[in-house]
Amino acid sequence: MGQPGGMVEPGTYILYTLLMGSMLLFSQPSAKAVIDERTGLITFPHYWGSNLAGLIILYSFIVGCRYYVGIDYKVYVEIFLELKETGSVSREIEFGFEFMYKVLNLLNVHFTFIFILMALFQMFFFYKALEKFPFILPWFTFFFFVSLMMFSSMNIMRQSLAWFVFFYALNLAIEKKWGLVLLCIFFGYSFHKTMLIGVLTYPLLFTDIAKNKYVQIGILLVVTVLASSILTIVLAAVSPLVNLLGYGYYIDNMEYMYEITAEKKVGAGTANALFFVVDIAIMWYSPELKENFKKYDFYKYYNLYFVGAILDRIVSDNFIMARTNDYLLNFRVVIMSFFFYFLFNTQTQKTGKRLFGCIIALIMVIFFYKAIYNRAADNSPFRFVFMEDRLQTRPQKLSNY
Repeated sequence: MGQPGGMVEPGTYILYTLLMGSMLLFSQPSAKAVIDERTGLITFPHYWGSNLAGLIILYSFIVGCRYYVGIDYKVYVEIFLELKETGSVSREIEFGFEFMYKVLNLLNVHFTFIFILMALFQMFFFYKALEKFPFILPWFTFFFFVSLMMFSSMNIMRQSLAWFVFFYALNLAIEKKWGLVLLCIFFGYSFHKTMLIGVLTYPLLFTDIAKNKYVQIGILLVVTVLASSILTIVLAAVSPLVNLLGYGYYIDNMEYMYEITAEKKVGAGTANALFFVVDIAIMWYSPELKENFKKYDFYKYYNLYFVGAILDRIVSDNFIMARTNDYLLNFRVVIMSFFFYFLFNTQTQKTGKRLFGCIIALIMVIFFYKAIYNRAADNSPFRFVFMEDRLQTRPQKLSNY
């Protein structure tokens, strides 16, 4: 579906569109509410069904069978081929991820199974996390694609998995199911140590820290203007934590990190303007959102989003800090899903709210296709492993990672 360095062929646009469309279409039954005639309670009895099982398999197969799609792809392949050649893993990776590599090596399977398994794990926790609020599943699926979270999940796939596990673990923590919480933390940590950063955000769940919408918007405006000055202070404060978590190699390989940062910033001006408008709108309507979705512990997730949105203005130009902030900023997709559900289901000022929602959704779709056109983070053109004439079989001895 395209050659490296060539123009993005129509097949890439079609593939991503069909994948997004399929996931949106087949998520609908899971989002359908049923009202109990006796109690009046709203339930979602059909959340887990063959549709979600099929989507997990479909997504895992398509995304897992990619070939050299994404900047980080070559690194994951390199580790696996080095293991096959030498019998050991020469790079420092988390024990869960290393265990998966060694099992796949013992089974003598193709390196494609690394990506199939990681996509499968991601999608399983994707749907487990949304089990608490099925009605936002279609919107979450939509924003998963058009906000480019899906593209990120193909690059920083270990951290993306850790975030989905973290999201699910938060739901469990709110329900005080501590045994399952600890298991999730252990699993997520075994794939990416930064899972601990997510754990450290737990105090943000205790109370509503963003009650006044005017104060929220004021803070957003201030940090947007003073971002660069604040970043200098933040970097000095967090550098020890980066080294403590064992990710000092990001600092040692800043040239490679800047390459990824530059790729992520393709179209960043448009994205910054778009999300500035979206964040302002969400903050403006936050009192209504908190009231409407009170039973779903909305303010707890909103706290994480709010802190992440503020930090994003400060750290977005620094790859290391931006990745760290993803544990908070990814909740923007959660909050946007609630927000758009609200916009399209509210009974007051319906026309204006829905028009605003349609305009933002359309701009984000354009943003999504523009990212494909710009080959953002090398996620296009899309190539299937089984359609290649020759596949890599030996490590290339990468030295910049």
